[in-house]
Amino acid sequence: MTLWDDREFGKFWLARLISTAGSAVSGVALPVLMYSLTGSAAYTGALAALTAVPYLSFGLVAGALVDRAHRRTVMVVTDLVSAGLLASVPVASALDALTPSHLLLVAAGVASVGVWFDAATFGAVPALVGTENLVRANSAIWSTATAVHVAAPSVAGVLFVVHGPAGTMALDALSFAVSAALIRTILRPLNLTPPPRTSLKADIREGLDFLWREPTVRLFLALGLGQAVAGGAVSGLLVVYAFRVFEVPQNDVRIGVLFSALAAGSFVATVLMPAISDTCEPRRTTTIGLTAGVGVMGLLVGAQLWWLAVLSTALWGLTSTIVIVNGITVRQLITPDHLQGRVNLVGRMMTFGVGQPAGALAGGVLADALSVRTALVITALPLVFAAGLGWSRVNAERGGELGHGLK
Repeated sequence: MTLWDDREFGKFWLARLISTAGSAVSGVALPVLMYSLTGSAAYTGALAALTAVPYLSFGLVAGALVDRAHRRTVMVVTDLVSAGLLASVPVASALDALTPSHLLLVAAGVASVGVWFDAATFGAVPALVGTENLVRANSAIWSTATAVHVAAPSVAGVLFVVHGPAGTMALDALSFAVSAALIRTILRPLNLTPPPRTSLKADIREGLDFLWREPTVRLFLALGLGQAVAGGAVSGLLVVYAFRVFEVPQNDVRIGVLFSALAAGSFVATVLMPAISDTCEPRRTTTIGLTAGVGVMGLLVGAQLWWLAVLSTALWGLTSTIVIVNGITVRQLITPDHLQGRVNLVGRMMTFGVGQPAGALAGGVLADALSVRTALVITALPLVFAAGLGWSRVNAERGGELGHGLK
């Protein structure tokens, strides 16, 4: 039976597809709403940062608790909570009570419950499809989701004209509710081993010990951190980049085009990932992706024409997604089932809880103090360091193999 003949995986895949479609709309609507209300790049960067901070706040506890819970239940409950939070935005807007603080609270709240959803998902996917289909399952989930991101932002631009940015966020609320219903119908167990009965403190320590002892997981965590800082800056400044560098009006469809370009690059990356994983060792794959990302950041900074900015954004989606998906898959393959939530949440905590908000906040502050282009140059430095670290390990491994061959 192929992956696409698996009805239970199909339910999970469809749930993620629908939820991602709604999130792609709100991913454009939230920064547009924030910038419209405040006119501040720092506020807009803070919005992107707040979507990542919960990984730092809840990562350790969420990973340990979810590893001792039923993953299906966790995913259904968190989807429903997210639906309620997102629905509050169009309601507040209709009552003329929408404020920047409300947007920040919604972004932080959805991201907070998303930490628990992610902790369950990291273990649910290997349990659902098995390790032999893990690369293809991750590729299918990510490629379909990013394909939706290609179209959804442009659709969001049209919806902005009809319903306004706040009204379109109702779609995201609905998508989370549908996702919860689909996940509830999955029949296959999403836990391979019984939840542990040790203390919470011991569970947390066990996950941290594994991460510290496992050199490959530790290396990919360091490389992912450099990627996350640069990625946080790009995501936090994308709307501001369009407004300030190319003077795109707030209701211009070109904002959606820029987000679609980012998603298109990500889609190509996820489609290519199975072939890449079959032909290239994971450490080299990530290192090449980081190095290419440095060059793409240079293109993004130097772009003087709109089409080149769109192309650079698409290439950033390509290189960054290769690094992200490859790192997640490596962690899932190496980590035992009963540690999936803890180990993977620590990875997300460091990249999306530390690296991404740091990059988003730094990018916003630097853009207001200096310029958007200068902000992107400075926040690209951790990416340069990560690429250097990756090549040092690849070359060290090659040297070790040559030395062994000489013996």
